[in-house]
Amino acid sequence: MREFKAQKKLIDIAFENAKLPKNHQGYKIYKALVFHRFFEVLSNAYPIFYEEVDKKRFEKIIYEFMRYGAKSEVMWKLPNEFRTFVKKHKKFQEIPYVNELLWFEWVEVALMMRNYKSQKEKKFSYSKNYKLNSSVLLKKLDYKVFEKESYDKKGEYYLLAYYDFNDLQVYYREISLPMYMFLKELNKNGLNQAINLIAKKSKQTKKEVKEFFKASLEELINLRILKRI
Repeated sequence: MREFKAQKKLIDIAFENAKLPKNHQGYKIYKALVFHRFFEVLSNAYPIFYEEVDKKRFEKIIYEFMRYGAKSEVMWKLPNEFRTFVKKHKKFQEIPYVNELLWFEWVEVALMMRNYKSQKEKKFSYSKNYKLNSSVLLKKLDYKVFEKESYDKKGEYYLLAYYDFNDLQVYYREISLPMYMFLKELNKNGLNQAINLIAKKSKQTKKEVKEFFKASLEELINLRILKRI
């Protein structure tokens, strides 16, 4: 119990919930080390964001985050907590695309750290049903944060982020609105409903919709972006 209280006191001081004892250099060093660790994790998780913002302000926000936003004991989860903190407290709002940029950079960490079950590739068939794999995220964006030097370009963009099981890394792919709508509906209500939705929106027959999407769906199966259910 005494050891636990001592550790808690160190944490409170590091997070500025308690004052530093006078002439106690050890606490000051500990506080500096904790801050350095937070800075290292967040600047590495968000390299694009870090290049975009004022460095002194970034450090100031990290201190605020340490005191009021950080809760997880797992270091790889801190970037997501920081992203949520920035959005909730409206930090860096002079950058209109800040929340989407942080999401974009966080996705790579999120997908890399998930646990995936082994999955055999199966040939695509319209007679089967499918959903998005857990290695995939879809996102509608208002800014082109996935393209260098176009971060502030406003519009409507649809992004598919996925973990590649062969290359063991995360890739991003800009997709069309019809594909975005199709995959969202497929994941929610199944393949047939996705075909019906696009047929209704495009005023094409279901056969035409199937022919249009077949090659893309075969590729998504091969990449394990879709899984059979």
